[in-house]
Amino acid sequence: MIKRFASIGWYIKKYWWKYILTLVLSGCIIFCEIKIPEVIGDAVNIIGLGQIDYKTLISLLSFLITIVIVKFIISIAKSICLGNLFHRLFYQIKIRFMKNILLQDADYFTVYHPGDLMTRATSDTFSMANVSTHLIFGLITVILTIVMTAFSMIKLNFLLTIFSIIPLPFIFIVVVTMRPKISDNWRLVRKKDSIMSNLAMESVQHVKLIRAFVNEKQDFNKLKNAAEDCYYTERKSVLMQSTFGPTFRFFTNISQLVAYGYGAYLIINQRLTVGELVTFSLLLNQFSGPMMQLGNQVAQFAQSAISFDRVVEVLEAKPEIPDKENALPINEFAKIEFKNYTFAYPHTDLAILKGFDLTIESGKSLGIVGKTGSGKTTLIRQLLRRFPVEDENSLLINNLPIDDYKKVDIRKMVAYVPQEHLLFARSVKDNILIGKSENSQIDLDYAIKMADFAKDIAFLEDGLDTIVGEYGVTLSGGQKQRLSIARALIKDAPILILDDSLSAVDGTTEANIIHNLKEIRMNKTNIIVAHRLTAVEACDEIIVIDDGKIVERGTHQMLMANKGWYYSQYIIQEMGEENND
Repeated sequence: MIKRFASIGWYIKKYWWKYILTLVLSGCIIFCEIKIPEVIGDAVNIIGLGQIDYKTLISLLSFLITIVIVKFIISIAKSICLGNLFHRLFYQIKIRFMKNILLQDADYFTVYHPGDLMTRATSDTFSMANVSTHLIFGLITVILTIVMTAFSMIKLNFLLTIFSIIPLPFIFIVVVTMRPKISDNWRLVRKKDSIMSNLAMESVQHVKLIRAFVNEKQDFNKLKNAAEDCYYTERKSVLMQSTFGPTFRFFTNISQLVAYGYGAYLIINQRLTVGELVTFSLLLNQFSGPMMQLGNQVAQFAQSAISFDRVVEVLEAKPEIPDKENALPINEFAKIEFKNYTFAYPHTDLAILKGFDLTIESGKSLGIVGKTGSGKTTLIRQLLRRFPVEDENSLLINNLPIDDYKKVDIRKMVAYVPQEHLLFARSVKDNILIGKSENSQIDLDYAIKMADFAKDIAFLEDGLDTIVGEYGVTLSGGQKQRLSIARALIKDAPILILDDSLSAVDGTTEANIIHNLKEIRMNKTNIIVAHRLTAVEACDEIIVIDDGKIVERGTHQMLMANKGWYYSQYIIQEMGEENND
């Protein structure tokens, strides 16, 4: 566990004085707790000897009250200090957790699913902060109490102390036996809890699809089975942990019987006073209580260690595509070149792009078309720096490898409209303004107009302030596409990528958006991936991809003259539209 605390060494180093202060306050509280039995024992002896009077009584009561008040004040100070340590650490762990997640690349999220990350970001971070403050000081307090109380008991009578605490080590036998089982089971609980969270999140995300296929019952049963699996696994942990309490009380009761029996023998032989036995009995209670807590603390540490590891695993994760030490800034480009570029997704040997040669010049428009699964989306993802480049000389910007530039600057140059239109449960206005960059010269109304989204605003209940709902459930497919396009346009980036982003709009709306792009994106680079060929008809260059290779390239007129795949597909689509008309 000590190695685990090294991961929060930065926090301990910064607030070391608060840790020391809390430790000192804990020692003072334990000292006050030990003094109370001693005073009570002295009072019993005085009463037994018949030496009690008002002055002595008031003196004893005043001393007891003073100790209680001092302990109360110190306890408040300790609670404030410890609470401050906990909440500050909890907050900073969450911030670091989220910052590091945002640094990760696409491949990371294929391994760690949203439900799992949510569990780590909530209950596991809480557990980590708790074990680093409340639990660690609870353990230290327990150990200090045992040591200081044992010292006071030994001062009263060494043999009585030894005989009384003989039954207590059996508690540790139970702890040592049960701890590995509890630890393993709690690790399984966390795993199953993450699975359940992920299933619940998927159900919420895809509620429309579930209803459309009338799969509510099957989905409910799936969630129910996952919840029951999690419940029975956690119940096993609870049952194992519930044996600790009765076990501790059993051995504590035996310890008390030994103390009273042997203590009575010592009193009979005038080797111990009644007051001293009372003091010893109270101290033994204070000693056995922490022994009970010690077992619980060990069990909690075993559980929290799992959470600690799960959070640290995320905190220490490194992005797959780190920036070079002397990475260059970039905010504009002259050309982007793919030279014999080959790409396969991580953990697979299947090449998606094969020997790709392509030059994208600044200010030009590029259309990318081809069959489904031919590699169109994979190609444009390379410009978003989502995956590492194996051969750095195969993807160049301004004649330098793309890895030579800062990753964040590359992404700032690109405004991307993906196939799946991801929206936040905020207002329409807020969703569009998320794309607003510092240097953008485009205002909200203009972006909405250019995305041909203005006509929809009047039909929304609260206009631009309409809440779109989780993942945009209140909007139609076409509205979500146009909102996403407006969000990309307002970024005013050097490169705009539309990844099949006009598929849900009608022909007239598509024509309007393409026409508006010429106005709003004049002298800037536009890359349009489309299945409907009319979307790329006006591009300066069109490439046709098949099986990860460019099989045709040129302008619309050149491709139509070649009478290849582009020509035949265009004719089929035109005939389909005529038949629909």
